[in-house]
Amino acid sequence: MKLIKSLFSPALILLGLLAAPVAADYEAGMKAYEAGNFEAALKEFTEDAQRGHALAQFNLGMMYHYAQGTEQNYERAMQLYALSAQQGLARAQYHLASMYDNGEGTAQDYREAYHWYEMAAKLENAEAQYALGTMNFYGQGKRTDYAEALRWYELAAAQNNRDAQYNLGVMYASAYGTDANPELALRWFVAAADNGSADAQYNAGLMYAEGAGSAQDYRLARYYFSLAASQGLAAAGTRAGILYASGFGVERDYEIAQRWFTDAAQKGDVPAQSFLGRLYMNGMGVEQDPPTAFMWYQIAHNNGDRAALPVLTALRANLTPEQLTDAEQRATAWLERYAQNP
Repeated sequence: MKLIKSLFSPALILLGLLAAPVAADYEAGMKAYEAGNFEAALKEFTEDAQRGHALAQFNLGMMYHYAQGTEQNYERAMQLYALSAQQGLARAQYHLASMYDNGEGTAQDYREAYHWYEMAAKLENAEAQYALGTMNFYGQGKRTDYAEALRWYELAAAQNNRDAQYNLGVMYASAYGTDANPELALRWFVAAADNGSADAQYNAGLMYAEGAGSAQDYRLARYYFSLAASQGLAAAGTRAGILYASGFGVERDYEIAQRWFTDAAQKGDVPAQSFLGRLYMNGMGVEQDPPTAFMWYQIAHNNGDRAALPVLTALRANLTPEQLTDAEQRATAWLERYAQNP
């Protein structure tokens, strides 16, 4: 984890912590850290922390927290974060809050976590603002307050915090703490999607496909489904396959649909497994192959797709005993492999 280098807090100047020799020593610690010489960095930061240097205390806390140049020591990390936090360093306040939040080095204490998150959030720390939004949403450290969650998420989202942007999309889509607003929901899902959130990319794709919060736009739906699928979100690949299989916004192309369904099915998406079975059963985009169709329908059924049962019954009646045995064995082998490596 990269340690911060800049000094932001005016309080540090007022407390006289930036005397030239200390600042020079601190820079020596940073140079050692960036060179990967954690032993030297630990020594320099320790000396500066003992003199009361807030950033040295914070960075030393980070080294104990994440076992860099020393054994992991949550209690020591927490002590150092607290010293730095009390001098007004927002990053230290955030990390101290996180330790209370997660019960690292101390018993889990949502009230203390909330207090320190709030201190950091008021200093415009976006991660702390996001954390406060989440604590208000779930009622941690105080009663659930959706309106307050929305307020903190909006502050964090304005600083480009991706998770806050995504959660705002959810809140506006589902009317948590506000009236339902599909336009704002889509706006925030797109912001989070453009920041790389696979879930937001999927939700943006759904909204464009359904014309929610915007005019229906299958091109943008396909774009966002493809982005989410490329990050491993199987359901998004299934949605992209549906667009190609149905000819929504694109020329119908079963071969491309089959590639999307295959990728999603191999990742465990049950609807994709059923769609893939249908393609093999009807010879759409692939050669007609009833045993392989049976295999995929059997996998989908085992994974909870009840609608696959009548199709399996119909396919079974038209397979030879040898074909049926082979299809069942392949389905069993696939399920066993997936159970071992989902």
